[in-house]
This record gives sequence, structure tokens and C-alpha cells, in this order.
Amino acid sequence: MEEVYSYLIEFGFAKEEVDEIFNNYSISAFVPTTLLKHIKNISDYLLELGYTKLQIIKIAINSPTLYSFSVENIKQKIEYLISLGYTKERVIKMTVSVPAIFNYNIKTLEKRLEDLTNLGYTKKQVIKIIASVPSVWAYNIEFLSQKLEFLISLGYQKEEVIKMTVVMPTILSLSIENIKQKMEDIMSLGYTKEQTLKMMLELPALFGLSFENISNKINYYREIGFEFYVTKYPKNLMQSLELSYARYNYFKKNNIKIESFKNLFYDEIRFKNKYGVSKKELLLMYPYKNEEEIKDVR
Repeated sequence: MEEVYSYLIEFGFAKEEVDEIFNNYSISAFVPTTLLKHIKNISDYLLELGYTKLQIIKIAINSPTLYSFSVENIKQKIEYLISLGYTKERVIKMTVSVPAIFNYNIKTLEKRLEDLTNLGYTKKQVIKIIASVPSVWAYNIEFLSQKLEFLISLGYQKEEVIKMTVVMPTILSLSIENIKQKMEDIMSLGYTKEQTLKMMLELPALFGLSFENISNKINYYREIGFEFYVTKYPKNLMQSLELSYARYNYFKKNNIKIESFKNLFYDEIRFKNKYGVSKKELLLMYPYKNEEEIKDVR
């Protein structure tokens, strides 16, 4: 095994990583000469396809069985993924993120797609979700089904749950306990369950934002009298607190009327066209201050 060992070390693997690969049962069945040829062929194919050495190392460390497959087997799986509409670059990212994809045969991958569409998604939606959260390939279908049922039990319609998880696929990677906590966090800011459900439906990204991020923004908007607007239009919570702070103080300094509160949340191009100042300039003019400094400004 010395030649194989030397090749992997030269390729970039650490000694402990090579030992782990050798300990894998699927590798131990090969005789050294065959294994070396196998590893070289797979490495050459993946490098030619566009994988970096570091990416190949990451895949092999997490899934040593990579080296037990033939190049043709790996090629068929990659071609299948591309046939679904993924770019070669996306397939590379996907398999680096979830190397276990190489362990599935094409029939298994097809069955996973079928199971997900049976949950209520279209094939196009499933492909979009997996592009964002490749680990969905590896999730137990019961695990996903229970999560969808839990969201429905909160008060959402099934169509709403489908819409939210397509917009924010990472919801599917959260545990039910995590989802409960996200709900409780927002309700702790003084919102009713109904208000919280509505806010999360209109801005599914709330499931992914930290509580500190959300609470800091809402508390600031409360202080300046804007909370009702963000509650009505939750998508405005995606604007950074630093930018909202800078724009608000720019308006105050220049005696600019805040028109129905909408102009605080204009997109960058529209804001610059109307007021002649860029986001970068605003952030330099009015750097975000802590709460005590904000009170002093007022």
C-alpha cells in the first residue's frame, strides 16, 4: 500500500486522513496496484471535470467509498444530475457539500425526487430546493413529511408551506424544535401568533435570521415610529439596520419628508436617483451607533 499512501499524501491528504480512507471497508477489498490505478483514474476524471484537489479531498474524507466506484459509475451520476437542469458548477458544489450523493444509484436519486413531488412539490420546485440545500437528497422522507405537517399544524395552508419552503429551502434543514423556537422568539417581541405567522409567510427568511438581528431591527423601528410599517411589510426587515439608520438620519439632517415611510426602504438605485447619494456615502456619513448614542442623536 506504500505507493497508494505516497500518492494520496502527494495529492494533499494528511496522514490521518489517508489512514481513515484505508480503514474503510469498501477500499480494503482492493489489491494495492488496482486501488492505486482506481484512485488515479477517479482523481484525474474529477480534476478534468472541474473539481479542485481540495474539493476531491473533502469528498473522499467524508465519503471514502468514492474510491470504490468506477469512473463510469461516477460519470453517470454526474450526467444524471446535469440532465435535471443543474449546471456542472452546481453539481460540483452539490457533491462537495453532500458527498453521499455519490453513494446513491440513479434509481435511488429518481425515487427521492418522486418522494419529494409526492409531498406536494413540482419537480421544478424540488430541483430548486435541492440546489439550495443539497442535503435534502439525504433526508429521510418521513423527516421532511413531519416537518411540513408541523408547519401546517401551526395554522398555515399546505400551499403556503410549499411556497415558504421553496422561497427559503433551509427551513427543511431546521428541526421542529428550532422552528418552534423561531416562532417563540418573534412572539416574545410582542407579536401575536397570527402576526408572527403572517410575518414569516411573507418573509420566510425570518426562519434563518438570528434573533439578535431581528430584535435589533424591530426595536430600532419601534423607537423611530416605523414598526407598524415593517410589521405590515416584513420584507423590509431584510434591509440592514446600518442602512436604515443612515437613511433615517440623512432625512432628518436634510429635512426630507418620509413619504408614507416607503422611501426609507427604496432599493439602492431608486434611492440614489431620487436623493443623489449612494449607499456607501450614506454609511460613511451616518455610521450606525449603539442604543445610547442613538438616544443622544435624538
